[in-house]
Amino acid sequence: MTQLFQDFMVQYNKSYRSPKETHHRFKVFVQNFKVSHDLQASELGTAEYGVTQFSDLTEREFEEMFGIPHPIEAPTHNWMAKPLRAHLALSCDWRKFGAITEVKNQGKLCRSCWAFAAASNIEALWNIHRRTPRNVSVQELIDCTGGIDSCKGGYVWDAFLTVINRSGLSSSRLYPYAEKDQRCQHYHKRVVTGIEGYEILPRDERDMAEMVASQGPVTALFNMKPLQLYKNGVIRRTTKDCSKDHPDHFALIVGYGQVPRQRGSPAQRYWIIQNSWGKEWGEKGYFRLHRGDNACGIAMYAVTAIVKNSETRSEERVPCPR
Repeated sequence: MTQLFQDFMVQYNKSYRSPKETHHRFKVFVQNFKVSHDLQASELGTAEYGVTQFSDLTEREFEEMFGIPHPIEAPTHNWMAKPLRAHLALSCDWRKFGAITEVKNQGKLCRSCWAFAAASNIEALWNIHRRTPRNVSVQELIDCTGGIDSCKGGYVWDAFLTVINRSGLSSSRLYPYAEKDQRCQHYHKRVVTGIEGYEILPRDERDMAEMVASQGPVTALFNMKPLQLYKNGVIRRTTKDCSKDHPDHFALIVGYGQVPRQRGSPAQRYWIIQNSWGKEWGEKGYFRLHRGDNACGIAMYAVTAIVKNSETRSEERVPCPR
């Protein structure tokens, strides 16, 4: 274990302030190593757990670093009824379209997953419906949404309201990420990236998949508990291990698929989700989560911006690559 801990420190460039803290982090590391074995033994999907960059954090520290408050007054869905396809494609991956901007890293000082998910959603929809690359300001969402405590957590629907009220977002180059709360800035003659509105989706994964396949990525709020020690594969936990009633992290659903059927077992369907913890985490910044039984509450608060084609002013169906 000592050698594993030393390798962990080297791999993730870890250093501690004193021998006492180093010893404490070693004990936490050992405990998490045991937890990863328990997670592996009880995994119902194909996920693998082990040493990650968060292996020196207690569960509470991990929650305090990345978790956001449970929404007290979450909006009800306003998804406009759309005809569902007779046969939904078995897979969809907007990364193959070139629609998804690179994986970003929110850092450890600001619980800004909601702002990163909203920004990435808007960027992807502009790539799909307007064929125009955009890199919008996450910091503008943090500074101009909900007062001075946005680094303590926020919600995607409030971020979209900010975009609407400000007639769009500035670019990340003009308004770069600072990983802290700042005063809301107002730039004159800024080039903005706007949206036509946003939609709260029904709590139904079939409808979510239809939206992803026909319109583009959507954001989702879910329980992030299994992610601390996640390495790769499709996560499938029991409700006891990952409560649907404790959503505390936003990320971007960029597609879906399924693991081929194995002898004696059905195909494993999953969501493809982009996180905001950097490319070193998970599957190069992404993870896969079981699809079909509201795993970790993934279907409870699905939200997406609305971006229309600039010429037709409509949400055209663009085929999602399989």
